[in-house]
Amino acid sequence: MTETNNKIRALFLTALMVFSVFAGTVAFTGTAAAASATAVVDTTNTSISPTSVDEGTTNTHTVTFVVDNINTTGDGNQDVIVDLPDALDTSSSGVTNSVVNEGAVTFGTTNVNSTSDTVTVTLQDDTSATTAENDTVNVTFEITNVAAPDVNSDTTANAVFSVDENVDGTAEDTYDGIALTINNTDGSDGTDDSTFSDGGLVFQGQTASYDAVDADNDFSSGTYYLYERVDSSTGSPVRQLSRSNGWVNATTSGLEIGQTYFISNNGSDPADADTTFTVREQDFSAAFDEDSVDNAGTTNVDIAFESTNRGEDYNVTVTSENLSDDDLVAIFDDNFGAFDADVDGDGEDDNDGVELTVTDGTQTDGANFSDIEGGEYNFTFSVTDTTAEDSDSVTVNDIGAGETAFADGNVEVAQGDVAAITIEMDGAATSGTLIVGDSQEDGYQANISVEDGANGDADGEVTVLFNTYTAGNNSLGTIATAEDSDDSVTVNANESVSAILATGEYTIYTSSSDAATTLDSPNDIGTLFIEERSTDDMQLWTAPGGADLDADGEDGVEESDISTLIEDGAVTQDDSITAGDYLIHQVTATGLEGVIDSDGSFVNAIANGSVTVTIEQTNPIQNRDPKTINVTNSLDAITLVEGDGAYYIAVDTGSSDVDVERDGSDVSGSGNGLADGDEFEATFTVADDRLLMSEDDEDHQSVNATFEVESAETDFDSDPVEVEAAADQVVSGTTNYAPGTELTVRVRSNDGTQPRFFNTETVTVQADGTFNASFNFTEQSAEDEFTASVRKSGNQIASADGVVVEDAGTPTATATPDDGTPTDTATATATATATATATPDDGTPTATATPDDGGDETETSTSTPGFGAVLAVIALIGAALLAVRRDN
Repeated sequence: MTETNNKIRALFLTALMVFSVFAGTVAFTGTAAAASATAVVDTTNTSISPTSVDEGTTNTHTVTFVVDNINTTGDGNQDVIVDLPDALDTSSSGVTNSVVNEGAVTFGTTNVNSTSDTVTVTLQDDTSATTAENDTVNVTFEITNVAAPDVNSDTTANAVFSVDENVDGTAEDTYDGIALTINNTDGSDGTDDSTFSDGGLVFQGQTASYDAVDADNDFSSGTYYLYERVDSSTGSPVRQLSRSNGWVNATTSGLEIGQTYFISNNGSDPADADTTFTVREQDFSAAFDEDSVDNAGTTNVDIAFESTNRGEDYNVTVTSENLSDDDLVAIFDDNFGAFDADVDGDGEDDNDGVELTVTDGTQTDGANFSDIEGGEYNFTFSVTDTTAEDSDSVTVNDIGAGETAFADGNVEVAQGDVAAITIEMDGAATSGTLIVGDSQEDGYQANISVEDGANGDADGEVTVLFNTYTAGNNSLGTIATAEDSDDSVTVNANESVSAILATGEYTIYTSSSDAATTLDSPNDIGTLFIEERSTDDMQLWTAPGGADLDADGEDGVEESDISTLIEDGAVTQDDSITAGDYLIHQVTATGLEGVIDSDGSFVNAIANGSVTVTIEQTNPIQNRDPKTINVTNSLDAITLVEGDGAYYIAVDTGSSDVDVERDGSDVSGSGNGLADGDEFEATFTVADDRLLMSEDDEDHQSVNATFEVESAETDFDSDPVEVEAAADQVVSGTTNYAPGTELTVRVRSNDGTQPRFFNTETVTVQADGTFNASFNFTEQSAEDEFTASVRKSGNQIASADGVVVEDAGTPTATATPDDGTPTDTATATATATATATATPDDGTPTATATPDDGGDETETSTSTPGFGAVLAVIALIGAALLAVRRDN
């Protein structure tokens, strides 16, 4: 029992040492620049060029982005965002030629979202330059491969510039005053939708255009007419056609579907036609998959556009009597690239409908009715260059604001720990407010805004991690964060208090509205119970040296990994640690989560003195200072694990990175300075004044444990090792390596043994320190000699001679007088453990040959195969003495 306690104390000391090491070497990662005056876009100097492009062209736009009042004194990031008109295609675009003209920033990552046509450029604070809390940043970059679509008329839309100073998805300022124009270059020269091969199809409503200059040698002679083909030799004139810049245009509106027409300036004979085409009606349908859709929560409903006889992209105009153009763009922009257009041809694009693009003739995707007012809406869908048209309607259900509620109305947390408060969203609610405490009743209040899915997918709840250590003191760090990175948590008010939040009950409120409404009319009320914290104990564990402590192979070593290894027997309690094994200290304490978060990590908490770890020898030789383990210098040999109320410090005692010192100098000698018989005490101390509510060192709280270092020792159960010339022969032994350690047992024939043999088996050290391996010796003979050895990590750690003895499985007859009474048959049985027993000589004869009337004589030997009787007794006495020595 004393030995076990010593091992536990040793593990604890090692754990403390590990914490100290981390405290000295781990640094915080950079945070976003602290907020100063709100950043604003300089609308005078921000520009994009060119602002006018031709349809069907691919261009590079040069952007000059100027932002004032931006904080560049930290090591954070800021995003500048250019939202190009939706009509442009950025699927092949990129950002190049980035130049910083002014300001303490450098260029970071860039991202082009071809779905929303937004270009995001991340700027990083340049601490090597002259920084300022209200800096002016002027950058230039190029957006390449921006494709302009074909348009029926000149189309203009604004490019929007915004700055997100905190990289939280919320723009501090937005400027939408620069217009980009896509020019319709066709004019009266012919329409792009009329391109067709001679004898091909033209959809009714399109304009068939004939390039007479390039295709007709007698372009200058005669007037061009559109003829209806009557038969192979006759055409009936429909109307005279005009010519413009070498093009002859024939509109197909009003022409008969299925009829063939031709253009000619050579008369009405179809044989003299310059070009021929047949009018067809475009098959087109548009329909919502559902009759209704919600305007909050799940707000998407699929709409299917289908054309069975037109396989290329085409544009569709969308109109609805009770929806504005902005509403229509919001509904169809996500998947169809909707944009405001001059649908009615009056020169204005306000509230006359929008255009969208159907890809490859048929497309089914979602239309988003988020925030659209409830009611029934009728939609008209018209193909822009043909007479094809369809309509459908959908009812929008008004879901309302929705509500929030606590998943658990009673939340318990130890003073100083971090409380997890989960808020569930109901109905349309995706955001809301959490209030912790009531200033009038509790002497403290924090107002916190929450948003579900602000940075990703919404899942109907937000878990707020509320730090009871930093609450009431903004200088100690944030008091609340979102558990899920997809969600957003913002602290709007944190009432100052002079000390750590007192133990007791605090009312918590939530609603889907603002803080004032939440306090007056909450959707739900609960209670936060802050309970007394404690520093409880330290336990010591051991594990095989070099073992992989990351049991699940994910996210590094966590508390769950250690728990799994304990359940599997790979980590066992012990306070006698074999040099080379892991020494694991487990510290049980509550209330440390908040100070660790405030300091940034467990390592930093140790470095800042919030907690301390010492490991010191308790049995130094006389006239010598005790050895200490310098945890800070031993970090490469230590694994730190933070858990829920449990903290683990795992030290690889076999590592050369373990720094053992005496009076500040490294201990000389073999290995890392840990020697057989060294005893240590590890002490873990909670020393944070705010957490303990005292500046007196006497109020610090400590736990400790001691451990003893042992040299590795491995032995076979017998020396020499005896096996029979049979199958399943067990070679066993004991070791003080940690349970779970893998060893290799090897048996190898000596010179002169025939047939030669060489066999190995990998074994695992059991909980009681034993190991055993099974071998087949059926091919060997008695008196064959071999060498047995044990290896660990390729190094031999034990060896013994071995000999094969007779197979005791065959009965041996004993000669006795045959008096008609059955007698027992003596059978030699090999046992794993030999026990020497002194028996008084009572005159009873042993192994005596007795004559049998008329029978043969058989003699049974009392000697041990391979040994004489005297040697066997000596071996047994030696084994007994060794057992006594081990017990001592």
